[in-house]
Amino acid sequence: MRMITSACGRVEAVSVRRTESAEAQHISSLISPAAEALFGRINVIHLL
Repeated sequence: MRMITSACGRVEAVSVRRTESAEAQHISSLISPAAEALFGRINVIHLL
C-alpha cells in the first residue's frame, strides 16, 4: 500500500497490482469521452 497526495492536498492510500491483458476491455471503459477527445484514442494493450 502506498500513500499519495493530490494537488489539492488530499492524502489517500492506494494499493497496486499487476494488470492482466484480459482486463484491457475493462480499463478501456474507464477512459472518458473527454479524455479521448483531449488525448486521442488510447491503445490500452500497448500501455500494458
